[in-house]
Amino acid sequence: MSKPLSGMTGFARASGTHEEISWSWEVRSVNGKSLDIRLRLPSDLSEMDGAIRKRMSKDFSRGNMQVSLNLQRGDSGKAYRINEALLDKLEKKGAKDLSVLMTVPGIIEEVPNNLLCEDKKSLHISLLSSFDNLCKKLKSARDDEGKALTPILLDNVAEIETHVATASQLAAVLPETLKQKLKEKFEALLAEALPEERLAQEAAMLAMKADVREELDRLRAHCVQARDLMSQGSPIGRKLEFLSQEFNRETNTLCAKSADIELTRTGLALKSVIEQFREQAANVE
Repeated sequence: MSKPLSGMTGFARASGTHEEISWSWEVRSVNGKSLDIRLRLPSDLSEMDGAIRKRMSKDFSRGNMQVSLNLQRGDSGKAYRINEALLDKLEKKGAKDLSVLMTVPGIIEEVPNNLLCEDKKSLHISLLSSFDNLCKKLKSARDDEGKALTPILLDNVAEIETHVATASQLAAVLPETLKQKLKEKFEALLAEALPEERLAQEAAMLAMKADVREELDRLRAHCVQARDLMSQGSPIGRKLEFLSQEFNRETNTLCAKSADIELTRTGLALKSVIEQFREQAANVE
């Protein structure tokens, strides 16, 4: 049974609360040669960096990820202090009424509090659980892209096979065609027919140079390999990209050897489909 392919683009959001703290996770994923994770966390939660990267590495092998955490703290967790220096200064100037002093701007200051949750470990557990949910949503989005890519890639492979079959038919009659062209050329130059044996030798040499059977065999083998890889499911993106290079290499050789205009046209059609295959393979995880 074939396993599904996954793409590399997607977006997901997850939110949660813990006591007086609420948060929202966001992640954006685009194509990448490897797994590149860029995190934007509140400074007082920077120690979660390693755990987040480790969890994301379990679900994804490729893609450029941008992950952000937006944290909001409840008012009940705010702390305050009295500005003693300002209070002393005002008292020295004669201000004695404490109730009035407390209303002076700057007397009461909010104390920066990096984390308002007493149980920091508990908060981390809640955040990581929410992050796991974020990863599931992102994986679902990337799987949807993979489902869309699969039929396109399979159609590309089927089209490559069609062109290879056409090229095989053309290559089968190529030696006789070359022999006829060689005979016409020699007859035009010498105004007389050369010995049949000599013509056969020259045609055989020319046909050997133009023999594309090996290239066609390898192209057929690559098509089988492409289907086999896709049946394995992601991550296979790198292997598909490498295979597209092999497709292209054999097709370039076929075009270089071609001594027939129709075979050359078929080779060019092959190159076009292979380029489509390469572009789609670049989206596969």
